[in-house]
Amino acid sequence: MTYPETNPAVIEVYEDYFGFGSNERWYFPDGKQYIEFQIMNEGQRREFQKKTNRDITFNRGTNDAKIKADPAEERWHLIITSVVGWNLKRRQPDGTFADVTFSKGTAGSELEKWLRVANPKLVDDLEFAIRKANPWMQAEMTVEEIEKEEARLAELKQQVLERERGEGSSSSR
Repeated sequence: MTYPETNPAVIEVYEDYFGFGSNERWYFPDGKQYIEFQIMNEGQRREFQKKTNRDITFNRGTNDAKIKADPAEERWHLIITSVVGWNLKRRQPDGTFADVTFSKGTAGSELEKWLRVANPKLVDDLEFAIRKANPWMQAEMTVEEIEKEEARLAELKQQVLERERGEGSSSSR
């Protein structure tokens, strides 16, 4: 059996389509601490969508449709599915700060503990960063969701402008 000769001057370059993965960091306002999250691959997307599947019920008698949606549960599943690590500190009883070891996947994990006590604005910002990094999620946004996001950004812009002018109250900082 003979084989065709290969020309060493011709180098074939291929892409590896088995194993998509890319991590991004979302920084807390101090610019030092961060959460690292993974852009979802197809398997993670499938798991996320399975966990956040919405039931649709039709009533033939009244022609009403009912969609069961739980945005809080969806937000938690999104974060728990995507977050893969962090650089986070916790104040100790003596006033010093110590690293918080990252863990997830169990009911008492550090990620879930943080989510239970975190500032909702920070969680919203993290959720937005994860959704932005996963373009397929943006395709699922409704016009109403986009309008809500526009309103949120306009309000945030106003707060920043007030803060920069020194007009913001201490409660908005």
